[in-house]
Amino acid sequence: ALAALIATPAFAEDPEFAGTDAPDQKFEEPEGSLSAELGGAYASGNVQYALVNSLVNGGYRWDRNKFTATAAANIGFTRLDSDESGFLDETERNAEMQATSQRVDSELRYDRYLGANGSLYALAGAFIDPLAGYALRSHEQIGYSRILVDSESTNLVAELGADYAQEFYSAQAYEADPTLPDLRHIVAARLLIGVQHQINESVSFSEVVEIYENVLDPMDLRILNEAAFTSKLSDKFSLKVSNQLIFDNVPVTDDYAKYDQVTLVTLVASIL
Repeated sequence: ALAALIATPAFAEDPEFAGTDAPDQKFEEPEGSLSAELGGAYASGNVQYALVNSLVNGGYRWDRNKFTATAAANIGFTRLDSDESGFLDETERNAEMQATSQRVDSELRYDRYLGANGSLYALAGAFIDPLAGYALRSHEQIGYSRILVDSESTNLVAELGADYAQEFYSAQAYEADPTLPDLRHIVAARLLIGVQHQINESVSFSEVVEIYENVLDPMDLRILNEAAFTSKLSDKFSLKVSNQLIFDNVPVTDDYAKYDQVTLVTLVASIL
């Protein structure tokens, strides 16, 4: 079972509270944010494929409250060399494209800040990934987020929470294992460590490690990791190189791999 979209922690540079850590602290003024990432590839001729990767992040904060939302998609199709001849013949060129990636996910999160460095949060999210065996995986989560390091160049955040997930499996998964249940419920403990470091005025590095441990099945361990370098091109645009790794110690069936890994180069637009 795969966990949902890798959470983006609220780094220290984000909650611009006035004054020191106090119960009555508020954001200096209401503020919204919106950014989008886009990357893709298309090839025709001897090799034929299409790939699109996109991500949208939005948020709004006021007083001691913050809402954030994310939506992401990684969609890919290709025409296969079905007879393994080493080239696409006329029949293969005219065949329908086959899916190579179909992951779509989203998440909505609310933070209630207790001070400049800590917040209680609640979130809900879901994704579909039929090539990993999921028709739908939804989850709800509550927890506590704490900023551990807050300096001009480096921010470190940790989160601890409880996660409740619901899994619905794809038709291909049922073909591989007809004994799969119609619905599986999972209760897990969740730990996140996130770091962001500003290397210079233009380049920054970030890494987020997220761990889910099924409290009823210790073997059911999920680890999500995203590492990224971001280079600022202008006030509105940046270039991002990232690697996303999902490890699932107990996949839907033994036919599915325990690892999913994606390396991306995307253009980031800061809209608000």
